[in-house]
Amino acid sequence: MNDRSLRVGLLSWLGPVLVLLLVLDALACYFTALHFANLVYDRWLIDDTRSLASAVRFEHGETQFDVPRVALQIFQFDEVDRTWFKIVSDRRGFLAGQRDLPSAASRKIPVNGIRLQTTHMQGLRVRVVTTRIAPPESNDMVTVTIAETLTKRNTLAGDILLAMVAPQVALAAIALLLAWLGVSQGLKPLTDLARQIESRDQNNLSPVPQTELPREARVLAARINELLARLGSAIRAQKRFVADAAHQLRTPLAAVTLQVERAQRAPDETTKREALRALHRSVERAGRMTQQLLSLARTGPEAVHTVELKLLDLVTLARNVGEEWIPQALKRDVDFGLIVPPGPLMISGDERLLGELLSNLIDNALRYCSPQGRVSVIVEETPQPTLAVQDDGPGIPEEERVKIFERFYRVEGAAGDGCGLGLSIVEEIARLHGSTVEVGAGADGRGSRFSLAFAPQPQQGSR
Repeated sequence: MNDRSLRVGLLSWLGPVLVLLLVLDALACYFTALHFANLVYDRWLIDDTRSLASAVRFEHGETQFDVPRVALQIFQFDEVDRTWFKIVSDRRGFLAGQRDLPSAASRKIPVNGIRLQTTHMQGLRVRVVTTRIAPPESNDMVTVTIAETLTKRNTLAGDILLAMVAPQVALAAIALLLAWLGVSQGLKPLTDLARQIESRDQNNLSPVPQTELPREARVLAARINELLARLGSAIRAQKRFVADAAHQLRTPLAAVTLQVERAQRAPDETTKREALRALHRSVERAGRMTQQLLSLARTGPEAVHTVELKLLDLVTLARNVGEEWIPQALKRDVDFGLIVPPGPLMISGDERLLGELLSNLIDNALRYCSPQGRVSVIVEETPQPTLAVQDDGPGIPEEERVKIFERFYRVEGAAGDGCGLGLSIVEEIARLHGSTVEVGAGADGRGSRFSLAFAPQPQQGSR
């Protein structure tokens, strides 16, 4: 069972997004701060490079670098970073500084140009500035390089980042709080709707009011109202079915009680046998009605999810079921016939349910056909596979043909002792097979004909 809160779910999605945005913003702030820190300290480093370059002289035909040691010590003194320099002449080679200090390729730097780069010196990352100068009145070129570690730059970038990120963390926290309040307020119509439904009892299936709900919640409320309407319809149908079933069963059960009392009080064997025969008929009718009620329950709308349709031969089905009713037809003195095509006729269906459908149609026809009448089970191949039962009884008026499929409905004045459930079962089974029952007149306009058509299926072994 998933009991995760929708509010928590929304915030668990918004939270990581805000954190990700905060991290990306922090990275952007850091690199921005580092850029400006480099910009400031690079300018200072360039100024120091040009100061050193101004100390280069061309005297007595040679390039010289003449700066007092004290001045160099002051130049290199820094409480935070370490500083190195190197001065190299194209003609004389190394003049001063640290020989192992890396510098940019001097040939690629124009005269008085500046080249910046970040590299390593003695295992430390350093910022290097290199320039090329031409001392006055000389044909020599001198390369001046200064390197400085990055401690001050990183410290300044960190200070700027901290100053920028701290307010943003506070803003993110405020944003999460506002998101929590916003989500709670946005979900309030749903929580109110849930409380309203929860407060109802099982008998209150009235529609949920939608006037005060936002559009998104109205969609949910509309679906709930549709469900309530279907549920109410199902409950009403169930109550009506139970009431009708109780009413219909009461009659044969009352007859059973009456015949039992009659048999007990019978003054002679003849009266007792008559009472027992009547009792047998009442029990038989009650048993048949119970069986039909169970069949109707098995073929309800929910049965569509459990019925398994398989390939079967409609001709074989009609012949097997028809043979079971031959004794009843002989008993009622009815001409019972079977009209089928010569070969098999394959359809997709449930053999047990279709057998029950055909039995109900045959039973209905035998009960209501005229004495010494005719009942036919017909299987037709074209235009599509069709199963029909036809009789020559009194027939069904056109205005009654829709009503006869209602549960417990019987045509007024109809003979026989049916209970009005057989055709309801037939209609439900036909629905489960994607078909409908057609009702019309029998042969020569006499009697009734019940038929249903099936989708054709390829015969086994056909190509």
